[in-house]
Amino acid sequence: MLGKLIKYDLKAINRYLIIIHAFLIIASVLLRVFLTGRVFTEGVDFNNEKTILVLVLFFTAFVLLISAIAFATQLIIAVRFYKNLFSDEGYLTHTLPVTPGEHLLSKTISGCIWGIINMVFFHISVLIVAATPYTIGLLFHNKSRVLDELGFTGSNVSVKEVIFFYVLACLVGVVTNIVLFYASITIGQLVHSHKVLGAIAAYFVISTAFSLIALIVMALTGFLGASIHPSDSFDFVRYMLDSLKMNGIFALIQIAVLYPVTYCIIKKKVNLD
Repeated sequence: MLGKLIKYDLKAINRYLIIIHAFLIIASVLLRVFLTGRVFTEGVDFNNEKTILVLVLFFTAFVLLISAIAFATQLIIAVRFYKNLFSDEGYLTHTLPVTPGEHLLSKTISGCIWGIINMVFFHISVLIVAATPYTIGLLFHNKSRVLDELGFTGSNVSVKEVIFFYVLACLVGVVTNIVLFYASITIGQLVHSHKVLGAIAAYFVISTAFSLIALIVMALTGFLGASIHPSDSFDFVRYMLDSLKMNGIFALIQIAVLYPVTYCIIKKKVNLD
């Protein structure tokens, strides 16, 4: 039954998410063909004010586009969760011979699937836009200098290790975002006459609370101070790797707290009024 629920949930959001991610790839290709493919070429003068202005405007527009796609993806997933469980559609949903745990798990899995797809498309779009033959060749021929500028020279951390924990942090981050959205919506529906406002308020309260806790822990352990007042032996790459690990731990704690809360509310306090 769980497989059928996941299939049904994916079917409900696929058509919208496929369209907006197709738009992202098309826009990335157009930006590559008409802008970066022409700017990032051999002999380009990066001291030219017009070139710098064009690049700044381009990167600003590209970041806004990616942010809009990510927001739209999360919004579609969240709306699907709300409508299927807490709107009029919920009357039918809760009559199905399915446990609250299966409903929550199916929507978490389907949401995470698209969250991961969105993350993959984000990286693909960046490669399409930025990885021109000139930039790839420039990085390849200046590999040692690039590694030195990034802080890998003299560090006992490898590039592969950083990439591994970066990917792992992205995956955990996807799950955390989905669980946070679902928890906020579930708590918000307890506010009878203002469910949407309740969900928004719950989101900001929860995210702020976890951020403050993380900040306090980092301050108490000296991790925060190491970045504000680095010593002469400060290893930036090691610090970034430890940051990824610590953020991953905080994210797992957040999931461990919010997922059971969401499940308990769905099981005992669903409000369809």
